[in-house]
Amino acid sequence: MKVDVEARPSYGMAVVTLDKGETFISESGAMVAMSSGLSVDTKFNGTGTGFFGFLRAMMAGMARKFLAGESMFVNHFTATKDGEQVMLAPALVGDVEKIRMKDRAITVQATSYLASAPGVTVSLVWGGFSMLFGGEGAFFLKCEGKGPLLINSYGAIEKLEVDGGYIVDTGHVVGWEGDLTYKIKKAGGWKSALLSGEGLVLEFSGKGTLWLQTRNLSSLIGWLTPQLPH
Repeated sequence: MKVDVEARPSYGMAVVTLDKGETFISESGAMVAMSSGLSVDTKFNGTGTGFFGFLRAMMAGMARKFLAGESMFVNHFTATKDGEQVMLAPALVGDVEKIRMKDRAITVQATSYLASAPGVTVSLVWGGFSMLFGGEGAFFLKCEGKGPLLINSYGAIEKLEVDGGYIVDTGHVVGWEGDLTYKIKKAGGWKSALLSGEGLVLEFSGKGTLWLQTRNLSSLIGWLTPQLPH
């Protein structure tokens, strides 16, 4: 299995090359193109085998759809011979980054997961009631296991090493790993919250890695909405 990322940072796209029998899993709707020697199997966005496993997978897919804003289904691309390729890209203009998973866990915003190898497990993480007011959703995704993981962003991805503390607007967080904890708070006092245009932020503490996106989708929506015809 080989994963290359092209056209960064504005129009990131992953090119995944698979040998016979290898599988790669992506969000539904992520495929740009693929070679003819790939089979595609669409499944619920969860795991399980047998009848009860199917029910668990269905419930997990529904939870990730309605609680985290992800797609309910994922596509499994499996090569029928060596050298088959699939091209994957996110819906929004932005970056794609490949992370090699091995004995590590990465937490990402629900909308930042694009694709992964079957050895990477993805589960919902409750962010707390305070996240409901951040405008980015109350759930994160915890990714762990072994193999390549693809994350995406709106805008470019910036990787930041933190040792101590760092404050990030909720709309600019892509993911994090390490011994980082966070709490949600106002960017400043009530005056700043009302007049500065800065809303809620995540204050990270500890040591680890942050992945940030240079643009904020909520800000784009806020700018577009008044421009729409009534």
